[in-house]
Amino acid sequence: MKPLVLYCKSYHKDVDLAKNLKLSIDTFNKNKIEFYISVPNNDLQLFKNKLGGSGYNLIADEDIIKEELPESWLKQQCVKSSFWKLNIAKNYLMLDSDSFFIKDFYLDDFMYDQETPYTIMHEQQDLFQWSSLPSNKAQLGFDPQESFISDRLKIMKIFNTERSVFFDFGPSPCIWNCQVWRDLEEKFIKPNKTSFYNLLQHTAPSEITWYGESLLYFKSVELIPRSPLFKVFHYQKQYDDFLKLGGNIDTLKQCFMGVILQSNWFNE
Repeated sequence: MKPLVLYCKSYHKDVDLAKNLKLSIDTFNKNKIEFYISVPNNDLQLFKNKLGGSGYNLIADEDIIKEELPESWLKQQCVKSSFWKLNIAKNYLMLDSDSFFIKDFYLDDFMYDQETPYTIMHEQQDLFQWSSLPSNKAQLGFDPQESFISDRLKIMKIFNTERSVFFDFGPSPCIWNCQVWRDLEEKFIKPNKTSFYNLLQHTAPSEITWYGESLLYFKSVELIPRSPLFKVFHYQKQYDDFLKLGGNIDTLKQCFMGVILQSNWFNE
């Protein structure tokens, strides 16, 4: 079994973004880490036509999860978090379609050693400092830190691990260890006769947070933290402010190996 593969869950509206991601992987993937993309059955031909037939492995979402779930972003999260069930690798880098690499990357960017992945884990202070500025808070119309804490408290309460420090285990790309997801299913979901979809729908709709809090609870793998790998622009204004200050790809390369621009900016 491979130590790690790259994986992106996509669909027809994001096909051009997924193509851009693939082109960046073709350019910067120096260790030739295998790349997988999954899409709904109905979108398979579109992706073959747009992305070609080489440089990646295309699979159907329906081969990852067998349950009949309503089409929604919660279902997308279920697919992402179930990729481990294919038994392709011990770990996977979960990428979103609206991301792309901007410099060379290697297997050891994601793996501490042959068995232990890094874990994206931080307190999201950079975003909250930006969103706390009065002009930004007024334009957003809400406080991102409040919803951030709320989601984490709900999951921590489930695991009885409440604490005063709140961690972010994203943004994507996330380095996910398959044993963490396996432990969540075998040691919590099945004994409680529930499903991951129900946990997302009725407790907290964040697969990234479920992964991180499960890792802390089950201790499935040694925790070696890393800061975010990509620069994510959560809001259009955040990106506009970056450009106004003279930011560009070259300045981002100093700290990040990729960029995320929200796909809904392009699909509206």
